[in-house]
Amino acid sequence: MSGNPFNQPLHLSLCLSLCLGLCLSLAVAKHLAAGIDADGDNSLVHHQQQQHNLHQQHQHQHQPHQHQHSAATHHRRRLQRDSRAKDLAQQCESVKSYFESIDIRSSGVFNEKGATCGGSCCSNATELELRHKAAGKFEQLLHHHTSSLRGILETTASQFQNHVVELAEQSENKTLNVFSQVYRRMEPLSRMLIQQLYTEIINHLKYTSNYSSNNGQGNSILNSQSSLESALHKFFENLFPVAYHQAVHLTKDNYGELHDDYTNCLKHNYDDLQPFGQIPKEIQTNLVHSVHMSNIFMSALLQSAKVLSETDALYGKQLTETCKLHLLKMQYCPNCNGHTEHNRPKVCYSYCMNVMRGCSAQYSGLLDGPWASVVEGLDNLVAGHIRSESGIMNTIKQLDTKLSEAIMRAMENGPELEKKVKKTCGTPNLLPSLTAAETQPLQQHVSIKWAMSPEASILHFLSTIQKSKDFFTNIVFNFCDEDYTQSSDHLCWTGDRVGDYTQLLIMPGEDRQRYNPEVPWENQSQLTKLNELVDKLQKIRKTIGVTAPVSNNHDIQSDMGHEGSGGGGGGGGVGVGGHISDDEEEYSSMHGSGDGSGDGPISHTDDPLGSTPNTFDGESRDNSKGASSALTATATSLLLTLVTLYSSCS
Repeated sequence: MSGNPFNQPLHLSLCLSLCLGLCLSLAVAKHLAAGIDADGDNSLVHHQQQQHNLHQQHQHQHQPHQHQHSAATHHRRRLQRDSRAKDLAQQCESVKSYFESIDIRSSGVFNEKGATCGGSCCSNATELELRHKAAGKFEQLLHHHTSSLRGILETTASQFQNHVVELAEQSENKTLNVFSQVYRRMEPLSRMLIQQLYTEIINHLKYTSNYSSNNGQGNSILNSQSSLESALHKFFENLFPVAYHQAVHLTKDNYGELHDDYTNCLKHNYDDLQPFGQIPKEIQTNLVHSVHMSNIFMSALLQSAKVLSETDALYGKQLTETCKLHLLKMQYCPNCNGHTEHNRPKVCYSYCMNVMRGCSAQYSGLLDGPWASVVEGLDNLVAGHIRSESGIMNTIKQLDTKLSEAIMRAMENGPELEKKVKKTCGTPNLLPSLTAAETQPLQQHVSIKWAMSPEASILHFLSTIQKSKDFFTNIVFNFCDEDYTQSSDHLCWTGDRVGDYTQLLIMPGEDRQRYNPEVPWENQSQLTKLNELVDKLQKIRKTIGVTAPVSNNHDIQSDMGHEGSGGGGGGGGVGVGGHISDDEEEYSSMHGSGDGSGDGPISHTDDPLGSTPNTFDGESRDNSKGASSALTATATSLLLTLVTLYSSCS
């Protein structure tokens, strides 16, 4: 076919025809498709328009119902607000009544919230009054317990002095009775000597401020001791001529009075002749020492009470503004937020302890150590001297017997003593007797009952004073007691709201209070005065320490207590509250301590014999992470096991 020229045009035409037909077919198909799409679009638009019209009709039908629902909600909310406002007004009225009972003025208009408490029941002016009231309440707490302890010291000193003076007066009566019954010829001339001796003894038993000059050191005490020694020596020196003539040298055929020259000779040679042996020396040593110890005891009691009185005068000057702020937040902010006294939440224990420890840190940090040392010295003084066999009470009770023994010793050594006297002073020249004829002495005593022993009072004093060792530290327990605080720190007053208190409970100690989250340590100008009080306490302890050496037990126990503190921030452990009874005025020796974290509540124990360390939340989180890791590993292991089993089955 390729070789025929006529066939080529035909072939070309046929190809063109086919191409043209194909193009027409494509055009028809495209047109048909475009028509179909246009119809579809029109149909969709029509459908959407119908749906929109139906929706508009539906909205138009339900629009009144929506407006009705919105109005009802708004009305309900307004009623709720009005109800809350009414309840708050009633609560604030109740709070106002309470404030008026404690002399706090309130305007009765509750539209101003105070800047500190943020409650509607207290304006800024009311909060300012309450701040002063809270600070005054804290000062009253300190004043109460300081005055109670001071009263115990002063009362003990007064009772002790009255008792030993009463014993001395009874001893004087017993001595006069012995001389009148046993040594009747001596009695007229010895009565005045006995009375003079006991007057001197009683004067030395009566405490005077002069005795404690220079805080128990220096010439005042030495002069007092020397004065009593001289009085005793003078008594026996003057008694010697009377005893020698009326009891030793007396014979039936020789009555009369000694000449003054002979009497003076006997007195002058008393020390060499020693007519009473060593008994006067024993009496002198025991009596002077016991009287001295009784004066040291009374001086320590009264000087310690004076230090407490001076401390008491500093309380109001020591409170920092931060302390006053938190005293307000702790005590009265619940009221400012509508809580009456009947339904107010308990304060979180750790918050209360942190505030109180921070406010009293300067006293406890500086004074507790020296005060505990004084208490220890007083305890040693009472046990080693006041209540001992050689103590003042036993010495006075034995004095009448000792004086009688001295006369008996001279009589027993009569022949030897007469030889010495005759050799020294010669034979006495007697003057006419001024006394009645001799009567035989009656060997009998009239019983005189001693005053009731103060043993029970002394034991009570020792028990009380021992509990005051950490006096300033333990004052806080009397405020943060179980009636006022929530020991678990859960759902309690945190200072700002009702919730969980999550701050660390700081242990006692001046250095630890620097990390107190509420009332941190602040240096004050009054520390100079406190340091002066520390010096006074140390001088009192030094005076006692002459006969009652300082023991290191307290310092060692204190150091052990500090070393046993828990970690976490400023350090801490659980606080154990010791309550001081207002009726018995007893001072707890239990230590409070704190521990915890900043992220969770702190648990406490009420066990007075020990404490249970807190569990830090950080440790809890670590434990949770460990548990989570273990669970993940377990799940992975189970999954691998399942895969293995599936593979085995396959």
